[in-house]
Amino acid sequence: MKSEGKRIHFFSIFIDFLNTLRSLILPLGIGFFLGFRHFFDDYGFLLLIPLFILISDFVGWLRTRYEITDEHFHLRSGVFVRKDRYIKVSRIQTIQVSTNILMRPFGLVKVKFDTADADKSDVVLSVVKDEEARRIKQLLGHGDEQLEDLENASAPDSLIRPAGKKSPNRVFKLSGKDLLIAALTSSNIGVIIGTAGAFLSQADDIIPDHFFNSSVGYLAHLTFIFIILLIVLAALILWLASLAVTFIRWGGFTLSVTDETWRIQKGLIQITDETYKLDRVQAIRIKEHWLQQLFGLCTVFAEAIGSVSEDKESGGSILVFPIVRKKALPSFLEAAIPRFAGTIETKRIPMRGVIYALLKPTLLLSAICTGLTWFFSWGKFTWIGVPVIILYFFFSFRTSGFSLKGHRIVFTDRMLAKTTVITLKKHIQTFTKEASRVQRRLGLGCSRFSIRSSSPQTYENNQMDQKDAEKLFQWFRN
Repeated sequence: MKSEGKRIHFFSIFIDFLNTLRSLILPLGIGFFLGFRHFFDDYGFLLLIPLFILISDFVGWLRTRYEITDEHFHLRSGVFVRKDRYIKVSRIQTIQVSTNILMRPFGLVKVKFDTADADKSDVVLSVVKDEEARRIKQLLGHGDEQLEDLENASAPDSLIRPAGKKSPNRVFKLSGKDLLIAALTSSNIGVIIGTAGAFLSQADDIIPDHFFNSSVGYLAHLTFIFIILLIVLAALILWLASLAVTFIRWGGFTLSVTDETWRIQKGLIQITDETYKLDRVQAIRIKEHWLQQLFGLCTVFAEAIGSVSEDKESGGSILVFPIVRKKALPSFLEAAIPRFAGTIETKRIPMRGVIYALLKPTLLLSAICTGLTWFFSWGKFTWIGVPVIILYFFFSFRTSGFSLKGHRIVFTDRMLAKTTVITLKKHIQTFTKEASRVQRRLGLGCSRFSIRSSSPQTYENNQMDQKDAEKLFQWFRN
């Protein structure tokens, strides 16, 4: 069997053009461009850049063709450098289909091939018709997994399951209430504040001088209470923006579980429909921000071999489910991926380990505050924050711990968020035990292991009891 060589859809020229412009404009900052007072006089030649990009994308579309044989998927592409890439059909783990608000009205989707190779770049057909995506999946042996029309992906209650195919063992849906809770406890607010800060840093270039000066003068004459109200209003606007971002990203989130795969659907504007093989999952990572921990909630990620979806949460991990109640976590893991299920309670590091771990931040903070006090009159006030920071580090180190049961190991750590990683002995690539001279005198040690995933991950547990470190090392050796 050999399919006829085909081009991707003509609309890909427009999509690639917009993506290229976005990648160029956003890093530079909109304010950077608006800051040119005489742009059209001195920098008008820059308007030729979009024309060059458009021509390049058109030539790239002409030179991109793909075909499918019984054994290979063949993709030819490249404008200046011709690339021919062959992928064995047996190496294609999943085919991920996604669409967005621009492509959806025209029945267009993006198809991405997820291979078993962690060191290979993803193969993407940026724009094809939905019918063509179905044909490709049929030819590659994946046609019965995702036959649902992506236009209905935002309402995943109606899952089409072909005859003869296994229905999901369990379907987890993010309800409206849970979506609201996820939005309230998400970390998107930090991203939005950073974006707002970058915009304000260019305010003097974007906002006319007379308007900027009059606004500053007006604010200077406001009462203290009114300024507080303005700050509260700004915080409310940022919070509402965080809610909107979370609703757009996680709206319609559905996890369908079979014996062999996860199917994850999410998004309101950028709609994605992804499938992952469970035998590729190397570890489960549970993350708890301080707001989530306050309300007994967590987010579940997975580390897997090979490439993952474009929405690479936290360094290439798979977002399994955005919000899970801690008390329901054991039953969720039992249903979603039983081999990692079990208790996540850990044995904490000893108190002498916590005190030893506090030495470095305490000495560093003391040195910084001493220097500031010596050179600046206001430096003495920096000592006020030292006890607060030390107390934070104390509780962070106190969170660290481990548990071991059979072939299953659990590590818990905290920096800004509490992180719990669960893996099995067979998934560990390397295991390291180490201890300095001082640690040996105190009966302490460090354990560290690495796993293979889309990007190599290493997890460690420092200042644990030396006997525990030796116990873990012997467990891995034997």
